[in-house]
Amino acid sequence: MQRLIGKFREVRVECVPREKNNNAIALEKMGSQAVLLGSIPLEIQEVPSIPEIETMQVDEAPKETWMTPIITYIHKGTFLEDKFKARRLRYQAARYVVYDGVLYKRGFNQPLLRCVDEEEGNYILREVHEGINGNHSGGNSLAMKVLCQGYY
Repeated sequence: MQRLIGKFREVRVECVPREKNNNAIALEKMGSQAVLLGSIPLEIQEVPSIPEIETMQVDEAPKETWMTPIITYIHKGTFLEDKFKARRLRYQAARYVVYDGVLYKRGFNQPLLRCVDEEEGNYILREVHEGINGNHSGGNSLAMKVLCQGYY
């Protein structure tokens, strides 16, 4: 609050007596009664008070990862031209599901595991291995800790 006050040239605080503050009283009572709606001045603003700033959106080309063929198959059902690879992809994609645009691996007796790309995977491994609760464990136990955290 004090930082905000410092940004204004002049700040004036006035105490308004309750009998002169009818709008605030009506708003206060509106939560419990719907009858007072006629006594509150209502203004519909059709144009935003803050002008929109023009921005330029930059679209990055989607990075090709190990998940791309699986997501493409799940969304579009497209097959590869090679029959052997198409069959392998169909069996592989049966173990995955997409929720809200994110790929998850399904397991029989485990929760859905969020699939990550190489860059995100390196960050997760570093956090689990070296992070605040890390104990510099070996490869197998590190992999199991990441799986327990819900990543694949």
